[in-house]
Amino acid sequence: MDLLSAEPNRQAAYLQAAGVGAEEILLQLDDVLHVARARVGDRSLSHEEYLLLQSVNGRANSVSEGAEPIWTEVALEEAVEWRELRAAARVAKAALERSWSQKFDVASTFDAEDSW
Repeated sequence: MDLLSAEPNRQAAYLQAAGVGAEEILLQLDDVLHVARARVGDRSLSHEEYLLLQSVNGRANSVSEGAEPIWTEVALEEAVEWRELRAAARVAKAALERSWSQKFDVASTFDAEDSW
């Protein structure tokens, strides 16, 4: 989610350094979704958290359905689809971080109580 939510210049720098096209950003999201489905199955990811990722995927679909020029570095900066995808990724990332932080805080509390 870091790359997906990053500013266009950071995304472009990553693509240049990795020697890949803009579609790589969406391929990484696809990888995350595969892992997320498995984590929902083993209950290490909640259904609500998965839905956050799916909402980002909905925005990713609007990018992938775009015209050929959507896959350029210029489009990363200028295309509405990319801006909306970054915004959705930022919202999901923040919500997931809050959720996981709360889970960590609860787990830490239980661990502290066990040590008494």
